[in-house]
Amino acid sequence: MSRTRNQFFAPGELPLVLLALLAHQARHGYELMAELDRLFGPAYSASAGSVYPAMAALAEEGLIASSKAGPRTVHRLTAAGRSALAKRRTSLAGIEVRTGARLGPDGDLSGALDRFATRVGALAGRIDPTLAEEALEAAACNLEAMAEQGGARVS
Repeated sequence: MSRTRNQFFAPGELPLVLLALLAHQARHGYELMAELDRLFGPAYSASAGSVYPAMAALAEEGLIASSKAGPRTVHRLTAAGRSALAKRRTSLAGIEVRTGARLGPDGDLSGALDRFATRVGALAGRIDPTLAEEALEAAACNLEAMAEQGGARVS
């Protein structure tokens, strides 16, 4: 009997997600696995066999640094890791669009804007650019009105 493995993350995506999670706060491996399960479960179940090798590769590249905190090893993003994450924010937005997970800090619009740009960019050649520009302008005006009302929903 043949079994097909359904891979949740494409190659390179898990390390990118780990960088995004470490951008918020330093964490140990089990905290990272719990957060992955919370964000992507039940479709994805984090395992030590996938997370720890990804963490080792990130450390080898100098994107994360690790230190002992009692019995656990805590991992944190390095400046190089922050830079690598910033360069791949469009890829991260694609993961968020595909999975519905939100990996950015609360209150930060950059992730929402990246996800929006990813979704709209996928429509290139399928919609009239003039109509798209009008819709984008209307969306911006709606957001400005919302900000003027203190973040309240605008009809």
